[in-house]
Amino acid sequence: MRIVQLVETLETGGLERIAVDLAISQKHAGHTPILYCMFGSGALGDEARGAGIPVFEFHKKPGFSVKTLFALARQLRRDVPDVLHTHNPGVHHYGALAAWMARVPAVVNTRHGPATSFGRDYQERYFRAVMPLTDRVAFVCEDSRRYLVGQRGLRSTKSCVIINGIKLGPFLERPATPGGASPRIRFGCVGRMVPVKAHSILIDAFAQVAQRLSQAELRIVGGGPLEAELRERARKAGLNGRLRIEGVNHQIADFLQELDIFVFSSISEGLPLVILEAMAAGLPIVSTRVGGVPEVAVEGAVSYLCAPGRADDLAEAMYRAATSADLAKMGKAARETAVARFGLSQMWRSYELLYTESLGRK
Repeated sequence: MRIVQLVETLETGGLERIAVDLAISQKHAGHTPILYCMFGSGALGDEARGAGIPVFEFHKKPGFSVKTLFALARQLRRDVPDVLHTHNPGVHHYGALAAWMARVPAVVNTRHGPATSFGRDYQERYFRAVMPLTDRVAFVCEDSRRYLVGQRGLRSTKSCVIINGIKLGPFLERPATPGGASPRIRFGCVGRMVPVKAHSILIDAFAQVAQRLSQAELRIVGGGPLEAELRERARKAGLNGRLRIEGVNHQIADFLQELDIFVFSSISEGLPLVILEAMAAGLPIVSTRVGGVPEVAVEGAVSYLCAPGRADDLAEAMYRAATSADLAKMGKAARETAVARFGLSQMWRSYELLYTESLGRK
């Protein structure tokens, strides 16, 4: 098959990581992958090109662009794909219309979360408008599928769930040892420092935990627009080096290996890759009960979950995890679950089947 994926950019991010990993898997399986970027590419675009995958940039300007629509259609006619696979609603109406103009046989979309990238309602209206031109919509978790089918009117017959997959190797090669440094407890979080990740709530929760556990530590890595604000909040918490705010860290497997517990404070998600990575590293999870997290990190078996947006609840979940005698057992269960369910090969096989089924309907 010739498979084109359409994304906004290929800057570093979960959606973008999925698109590039899928393209590389497609190439290894003997297919012909191509990546289209509605705007520019980015660091992951360079990685894709290094793997021999063509990357095209359309440099769309703000607002609806007929010029971009026709440019997409022209490129699709040149590339003659069997499948156009778009990611999220922000680009899907462009992709579906261009694919119709270029007579692409099958069009599928992946929704990586319940809402649009920036909460723009008009994108949802456009998304629904081009459903007649769309063969299937894949959701990364049942929570998102339920929301779009139940509250946004998406036809259930066009929907399915394909859980995200990751490259397991780096995390399996660097296993964590939860509880191995007891009574020292090392919490850690990875995530871009933006409002939806609610790191400020995590800092407040840890301040409560630190009063009860004298050897608890927390590191937050990821960088982002709120980094300076969070550093100031951490400074005011006055925890004397026990709470560290760090920038971008590209060695996530090394970082996770140094932790006892992975903690996640987001208030809205689809299925974050970092949860899967932490499980693959063999870490118990403390998380807010958002998106697909409860679907993959089963409460009581590998995780302690709590309501989003509440520092007191998050602090209690962190304390319960830190004082548990089952950290190593939970970490082992998390690792086994990741190996069984969340490998990149499992995700790619599911998408390959989706493509084949969509083409078979024609």
